[in-house]
Amino acid sequence: MTFTGPYTYDLILESVKDDRIVAKRIFEGEECRTFKKPVTNDKTPKIYVLQAEGIIFYVGYTSQSISNRLRDGLKKAGTFKDYKGYKWKNISPLKLHIFVFDCNLQGKRCETDLPFIDLAEAIEAELVYLVREKTGRWPEFQNEIHFNNEKLENAKRIAKEFYTEIM
Repeated sequence: MTFTGPYTYDLILESVKDDRIVAKRIFEGEECRTFKKPVTNDKTPKIYVLQAEGIIFYVGYTSQSISNRLRDGLKKAGTFKDYKGYKWKNISPLKLHIFVFDCNLQGKRCETDLPFIDLAEAIEAELVYLVREKTGRWPEFQNEIHFNNEKLENAKRIAKEFYTEIM
C-alpha cells in the first residue's frame, strides 16, 4: 500500500462552551479555514501523529475525514455514551502530521477492507512502539494501539519512515 504525506498542520485549539475546537489551521505557512484533500477523504486509511514542542504524544488511525475525526474527539466528555474525548485536547499549539494511504475502503469493516485496515493498524502500533524505543516512554496520551502481526516487516519499515519524516 502506498501513501502520501506527511501533510503537516500547525493547530491552535480553543474552548467553545464545554467543547474544544480547531480555531486556527496553518498549512504550508498559510492559514486555512479547513483541512485540504486528501486528508479530508472519507473511507481512506490515515495515520495521524500529534506533536507538541517536538514530542510525539499521540498516534492514531482513522479512515474518516480528519476534520470529522478531530471534531468528534474534541467534544466534551459525555457527548456520546461512555465517551471521554481525546486526553490531549487541552494542548495548544500543536502539530498534526497526517499520512494518507492510496486506498479506498468499502466501509463498515467489510471483508475486502480488512487487509488494508490490518496493515494501517500494524503501522500505527509499530510507530507507537518506535516512539517508546527512541524516547524511553510511550506517547503521553496514547489510549490504545491495535497489536497486529500482519505484514510485520512492511509495517515496521513504513513506521520507521514516518518517524524519520516527522522527527
